[in-house]
Amino acid sequence: MTSAALETAYIAQTRPYSQHELMDKRTLLFRKFRLGDVVAQHPTCNHFYLTKKNSKKERDILETNNKDQGNCSVCWRLNKTRFKQLDSARQLVCNYCNRFNPENSEFLTYDKLDLESVFYNWLYEDIIPKYKNSDDKTTIDL
Repeated sequence: MTSAALETAYIAQTRPYSQHELMDKRTLLFRKFRLGDVVAQHPTCNHFYLTKKNSKKERDILETNNKDQGNCSVCWRLNKTRFKQLDSARQLVCNYCNRFNPENSEFLTYDKLDLESVFYNWLYEDIIPKYKNSDDKTTIDL
């Protein structure tokens, strides 16, 4: 699975951003991916991420009051990532998990918001482009 999020170049900060601007940008990011406030945490792999609003995973976490629902979307996504991008994806996940605290929303910086944006873009938006073969029975990942 190719990932546009892993291949995009970092755009450096060109001016100072206020906390209000960064929070507005973060709100737009959360709207784009329909992210809620519920955090899924998986102690076996140490991954955590925000779930989508009104998703099955969010409902299960709220109903059972257990943040570990057994299936980690980050691990699933890593398993679907192409080998040539796997190191970049692992580094992205490692950076995200080290920089963010699931229990605490702290002071935002441009770099943290960029990391969060790339992480959720990779996790939720990148899709597998598939094209039908000439026999119309099989599909090919690009």
